[in-house]
Amino acid sequence: GISFLTTPYALEQGGWLGLSILFAFSVICCYTAYVLGRCLIPNGSYNTIAEAAFGSRARLPFTLLVQFEMIAVLVGYTISMGDNLARLFPHATLRISALEIGPSKVLLFIAFLVVLPTVWLRNLAWISYLSLFGIVTYMIITVTMIYVGTGLGVGFHHSVPHLRPENLLNIAGIYAYCFAAHCALPSVYTSLKNPSNYAKVLVLSFMISTMIYIGFAFLGGTMFGDYTLPQVSLNIPTHLVAAKLVLWLVVLLPFSKYSLCLAPIALDIESKFPWPNTSRCFVASSLLLRTGLMIFVFLLAMVFPYFETVVAFIGSASGMLVAVILPSLFYLKIYRNVMPKWEARVNYAILAVGTAVGVAGTIASIINFVHRIRS
Repeated sequence: GISFLTTPYALEQGGWLGLSILFAFSVICCYTAYVLGRCLIPNGSYNTIAEAAFGSRARLPFTLLVQFEMIAVLVGYTISMGDNLARLFPHATLRISALEIGPSKVLLFIAFLVVLPTVWLRNLAWISYLSLFGIVTYMIITVTMIYVGTGLGVGFHHSVPHLRPENLLNIAGIYAYCFAAHCALPSVYTSLKNPSNYAKVLVLSFMISTMIYIGFAFLGGTMFGDYTLPQVSLNIPTHLVAAKLVLWLVVLLPFSKYSLCLAPIALDIESKFPWPNTSRCFVASSLLLRTGLMIFVFLLAMVFPYFETVVAFIGSASGMLVAVILPSLFYLKIYRNVMPKWEARVNYAILAVGTAVGVAGTIASIINFVHRIRS
């Protein structure tokens, strides 16, 4: 995900020993992903697990939680898109009388107009073709970074501190965000040809992801050191063709995300409409709803344009809740009478750690928000 671009910044802010947090979350989230699969009923979802654990009344609040996380993720993607567009077109300002609007806001408005028609589509089959594009894009960005460091003279000469304890709470949210995709895991489980391979798939996926995160963090951190920006794509000198390639790739990445993340929210609300889905009233209401959701996401991105703080907040608040706390809570609730004592202790420990880090990290990210707004 988009946290891929933030790992060099997190490494520089937390130091080499701060990577132990990344390792810890990798192990914990792999385990909670496994127990989430154990709680899943056939053709179920994250919400059905919540309902199985806490009854039918739990379905609505957990649905809202998942929707909040989707909106928050889109806000992060939108901020990233605006920052990288502003780097590509730094002079795209707009003056209206005495008011001057900066490049990121002007370009985000243009991006909004371009992306908007994609969220109107109800058939999302086309998104499957863009999924491969996302994976290939991150591979190209990594190869390009290596090329910039080795072939274009930037080098890997900067040092990274051993540890910066004052920043650990902030980077904890960023590292948690790297692995907080648990809402999508029930779909992965049910789509497997042989669901008994789910645990193997998880272990292999988390191992590969962790190695990629660490490798990319090493690349960016040693290339730019103290100058590493929250999105390392913004560090590459813009006079290089490679920089423009990376910036455009990062800009294009979110295009499929809006439809993918907004569709479940829109479909859930549209199911309450009193008209048949082929009527003009339904179509018009659907267009207004989806347009309104997009406006909401873009307005949030303009009001809170601080990428690293938003990522840390998402990781500490919703990410920690969805990927660490709730899976263990579901597992304890459903299997508490049959699980061995050692496994119960493990899950209680995960609950304690997840709650402590989540609360402290959320408070730290809110304090950072306030400081950024004041400055």
